[in-house]
Amino acid sequence: MHKFAYSDEKKTKQIVFWLIAITIPFIFFLTIEFSLRLGGYQGEKQDLFIEAPNTPGYLIANPKFISRYFPSFIPEIAPNAFLKEKKNNSFRVFVFGGSSTEGFPYNFYTSFPDQLEQLLLLNTQGLNIEVINLGMTAVNSYVIRDLSKRVLEYEPDAIIIYAGHNEYYGSFGSASTQFGFSNSVNLKHIILKLKDFRIYQLLEESLFKSSTDSGEQRTMMAKVIRESDIERESETFAQGLIQYETNIGDVIETFEKRNIPVYIGTVTSNLKDQPPLTDDPKVLSIYQEAQALFLKDSLHAAIKIFEQAKELDGTRFRAPSEINTLIKSFEQSPIVTVFDVQKAFRENSESGIEDASLFIDHLHPNDRGHKLIASLLFDTIVEHPKLKGSIQLNFVQPPQDISAFEKAFAEVSIARLLVGYPFTKGQSIQQELDAFETIYTSYIESSYVDSIAAVTSKNQIFVPLALTDLVAKARQRNDTMAVVTHSYDLLKWQLKSMNLIESSIDYMFKSDEEEGYLINVLHQVLNDGNDDPRYLDLLSSLYLLNENTEQADFWLKETERYQKDSPRLLYNYSRFYLLKGDTLKASEYYRRFLSSQSQR
Repeated sequence: MHKFAYSDEKKTKQIVFWLIAITIPFIFFLTIEFSLRLGGYQGEKQDLFIEAPNTPGYLIANPKFISRYFPSFIPEIAPNAFLKEKKNNSFRVFVFGGSSTEGFPYNFYTSFPDQLEQLLLLNTQGLNIEVINLGMTAVNSYVIRDLSKRVLEYEPDAIIIYAGHNEYYGSFGSASTQFGFSNSVNLKHIILKLKDFRIYQLLEESLFKSSTDSGEQRTMMAKVIRESDIERESETFAQGLIQYETNIGDVIETFEKRNIPVYIGTVTSNLKDQPPLTDDPKVLSIYQEAQALFLKDSLHAAIKIFEQAKELDGTRFRAPSEINTLIKSFEQSPIVTVFDVQKAFRENSESGIEDASLFIDHLHPNDRGHKLIASLLFDTIVEHPKLKGSIQLNFVQPPQDISAFEKAFAEVSIARLLVGYPFTKGQSIQQELDAFETIYTSYIESSYVDSIAAVTSKNQIFVPLALTDLVAKARQRNDTMAVVTHSYDLLKWQLKSMNLIESSIDYMFKSDEEEGYLINVLHQVLNDGNDDPRYLDLLSSLYLLNENTEQADFWLKETERYQKDSPRLLYNYSRFYLLKGDTLKASEYYRRFLSSQSQR
């Protein structure tokens, strides 16, 4: 009896011992974790969104949070401010993707998410439109998966994804130097989860901080490649597809639980005007064969060979065709809609093949390409339940041409990329820099606009400062369209600056510009919460001037909410009913207008 009691007591002590032994490390690490949190260690890096500077009530993406995904650089992210407290009439969209989504090498307002927002502003009535662009350089499906869970609390009405090119060389990619230590999907998921803990952040900061020389002048594309020749039969190639299918599948599942629609675009790249980036002579020969077929007007045959050359290009900055196959398979989910960017680019390219008419390099759309994606997305997303009752198609479009500054800024930015690896090979860093300097100098010597843009791009000057300087110079030179187009750009950065809003609207109104800049600005300013009756009145007046009674009707009613029976409103209503052919009501309002004038 005593023997068994002694045995049970011994076992109990052993269990207690091991429980304590196991628990102590957890208590130790939890104590450190809570101490770091209480002490505020890296507190500024913990939230995806932070309050927008000098704009109470608005949130903006936090660049310091984004640094967790990139060991050696922090990519730019669009400064799309949105309301901390979502309005009942808000239509809020988050957009995920890589540098094409972010808008590289353009500024964020040229990107397709911003172009989509402008289309929604022009073509909807009664909605507060918020399109938040979370596109970033080198982002792939791992980062999108992590971000998707973090935006849920901000109540998205829809999600847009344009991604797939970065599965090999993007952060956590299967052939990347960016966290490229293992190709285990589960392990990388665990690491991303661990990044939420301060103790892991401390260890990473202390032990794993990149030793990259801050003076390194190679391009990012040159830095991230671990494997520059990934064959289609290789494990690395297969792993890129596995991670994309797994991660985007998880993203869809996340939003499916909340019944939030997801719009996924097929990815496209420059087939005709981008030679393969590999050194393999066989692949380069196939590309030359495709060029020869194209010159012989054998379009369909040329397309097949161009596609073959791209698929065999082992330097995999352009996504393989299997990515688009996976994207189309996601449409099996009831919440997923696929918008076919690849098809749209082929149909709208000048040659009938994806070419330089829509790309600025190997895969980044040019400004025309971004507008095409935005238009395709708009035609797709108008079927969203929250939009259906608010659509009122508008003949006014966003400005079709980008500003001279934006054009030169992008071209100088992309020039630095194209003189380096993998586009130009066998050159030293100094030779790359010399080649870029020649291009840069040509812009410096071109015009005052190009010069300001080139300096801004090369020296990474804060763009709003450069645009402010440019607008001032344009005013001094009486360069009317330069003032209009660049004020339009500047307003995208400073939509809460009342001085800038007033001066820009006044100048645009007096300039008699015919590209719709003023109407676009007014829609943006009003959407951003500046409900000044003068802006409402001016917008309704402009639509009446253009005999657009459908738009004028809505904005007249909006004006009436703030300034009922004002002389200007009465006069505009008389014009409105005259355009509608109702002369009795037109006369009634005109009499009321005259009466209001006599009483003043």
